[in-house]
Amino acid sequence: VQGGRTLLCEMERAHYPGGVHKLQYMPQEPLLLSTGTQSNSIVMHIFDNPDHSGRILKQRKGHTSPPSCIRYLHPGAGAGGGILVNAADGTDAAACAILSSGSEDRTLRVFSTVRSVLDKEYSQGKGLEKRARELGMSDKAELLLPPVTAMASSEARSRDWGDLVTIHRDHAFAYVWSSRRGAQSGPVLRQDDWNISAMKKSPPVSAHATSITISSCGNFALVGTKGGTIYKYNVQSGNTRGSYPPEES
Repeated sequence: VQGGRTLLCEMERAHYPGGVHKLQYMPQEPLLLSTGTQSNSIVMHIFDNPDHSGRILKQRKGHTSPPSCIRYLHPGAGAGGGILVNAADGTDAAACAILSSGSEDRTLRVFSTVRSVLDKEYSQGKGLEKRARELGMSDKAELLLPPVTAMASSEARSRDWGDLVTIHRDHAFAYVWSSRRGAQSGPVLRQDDWNISAMKKSPPVSAHATSITISSCGNFALVGTKGGTIYKYNVQSGNTRGSYPPEES
């Protein structure tokens, strides 16, 4: 209490970056709508706690900068199945999913062309916002992977292990994600002698990934590099499965 006034609640970082653009209460409801100046989001807050504090009830959020890598999650093949067939008869809203990334915000997002409630950001780990605060960082984006430059998916083994693989700007490793979990879920694809720790020597620039694909069976990922070598990995285990051309031992 200061000067006879009482602060009932405070919502920090309701919109980041850029701050709050507009606030609007819903008539006769404990609901507050807010939009951001740069966050590309609209948030509905509800004030239903005994201490009058607010919480997020629902939100719509997109990239905070333009994405450069967009594709359907599982495109399907002609009349054989996949998203194109499901989208035609409307039987599976979850299948009508567009992956979007490559933005400077370093996020990987999925947008449903049928039901907006299925839109979400893929998780890159638990507790990143808390960890960023503890390290004195302005935003969790500093802890995220570099922007995505290419991605590939296969639904053949999506019930068994990760079905999406991404590569990133100026980065040698490839990462496995699960569309079912909506998160990074699986091994980091790298050569055995490449250090994963940022505190140790990084792989050479010639090893930086430039292209990615997954085999139709969903078992293998092939990563092309700046140096011209193509590396083959097992998607489930992350184990190396050779290279083209074969590397000298």
